[in-house]
Formats: sequence, C-alpha cells, structure tokens
Amino acid sequence: MRFLLRAIVLLALFFGGYFTLERFVVYPLDPRSITPSDSRLKVAKVNDMVVWVADAKRGKPTVLYLHGNAGHIAKRTARLQRLMDRGYGIVAPSYRGGNGSKGWPTETGISKDINAMYDALTSGQLTGTPTTPIIYGESIGAAVAINLATTATPRPRAIALEAPFTSLKDVAAHMHPQLPLATGLMLSKWPSLERAPDLQSPLLILHGENDDFIPPTMGRAILQAAGSKQKELYVVKGAGHINMWTGDAQRRLYKFLQQF
Repeated sequence: MRFLLRAIVLLALFFGGYFTLERFVVYPLDPRSITPSDSRLKVAKVNDMVVWVADAKRGKPTVLYLHGNAGHIAKRTARLQRLMDRGYGIVAPSYRGGNGSKGWPTETGISKDINAMYDALTSGQLTGTPTTPIIYGESIGAAVAINLATTATPRPRAIALEAPFTSLKDVAAHMHPQLPLATGLMLSKWPSLERAPDLQSPLLILHGENDDFIPPTMGRAILQAAGSKQKELYVVKGAGHINMWTGDAQRRLYKFLQQF
C-alpha cells in the first residue's frame, strides 16, 4: 500500500509538472494589463476576458482579431492600427492568462471565453450594435478561429488565417519528433484539420514560404479540407513565421477584406 501511494504521488507530481510546463510552452502569455496606446481602442470586458474594441467607420465591417500564443495583444498594435486606418472596426480579445484576463489557458477554457465574447459581439451587447465580424486568426489564433467559425452562429462574414496548423500535436511532433510520449499527453489538441470541413465562410490563408515552425504544408492541408466554397492559400515569398505581415501579404489581405 505504501508503495502504491508513493507511486500515485510521483505520478501526480509528474503529470502536474508536465501540464504546468505545457501551459507555459503553449501559452507563454504576458499577464500584464496594458492600456492601448491608440485612443481609438477602448477596453471592454466579457466575463473575465479583456477585449480591445474600436468602432468601424460607416459601411465597413469589424475584424475579430485572434492573436498568436506568445506575448501580448499590445505587440499587435501596429497591425490593428493598419486595419483601423482603413476604416475597419476591431475586436481583439486577450486569452485567459494574458493582458489582465483571468483564468488558466486551456483549449476548453479559451474556446468557452471566445464563444461567449462572440455571442456578446453578434448580439450587440459588446459594442451596442449587433455585428457579424470577419475573423482573423494568427497562428494558434487560427486554430481558435476555426473552432469558433465551425461552432458559433451566425457564421462569420469571412475568415482569414495566418499560418494555421493541422493540430497542436502535429506542430509538437514536427518540432520535437524525439518526444512522441510528451506530444501524446498534451491537453490542448486544437484539431483544426478535423474541424476544417465544417468551415462555410469565404476563406483566405496566408502562410510564409519559409515558415519552419508551422510548415506551409499544414496551411495547404487546411485549405484542401475546408468546406468553404471560396477559398485561397496565398504563400508569402521569403517570409517565415514571425515576419509574415509583409507589404505583399497585407495587400492580399486588404484585397480579400474589401469584398465584404
């Protein structure tokens, strides 16, 4: 009995340590609550999630911006400004554990928060006007976007994905093929390839030609699996994973957004 109890304690310590490590590797979010530097962006809250919001100009749609896993939404300010400069509204939530949003980030928790925020946006509770947005998802935000777009109603006007992956396990296996046990234990799955056939909205995928973190083959797989009738993959020449927002990529994105 003593041996069994000791084994249980050791296993609990191992799995507890592993899942804590997964949290900080998969979601290395900056918890500091930072006020937007652009006065057009206001801070709102949906439950315990912090959301940056800017009104759209008349006749322009709103972009729901779902950021990548690292750092802080403030690091995406230049991107948000470029969209606002063109008249687009902005809704940019911070995942739990980042920018003052409360909670421990997991796939289940983030999905719950984002769906609640989407309901508040489309009902008018968040901005005062019922809004069906265009969704832009960056890296892990692309996985959040795919999950949202395939479960929420109403469907988004359109979806733009930057460097989407087929699943989080596939990314881990690509980066660390020597650790198959660890990748199999991951709590966060984000199985985007499985969900992609349920996509219906017009879809644009932007992927860096030289992305060695999430290879372009994953973006192509998402494109092929997507149920959207209008869909396109645009490979950004010379770009990797973190330098994808080139002038070329932005021009293609704005051309796509102008349709809506």
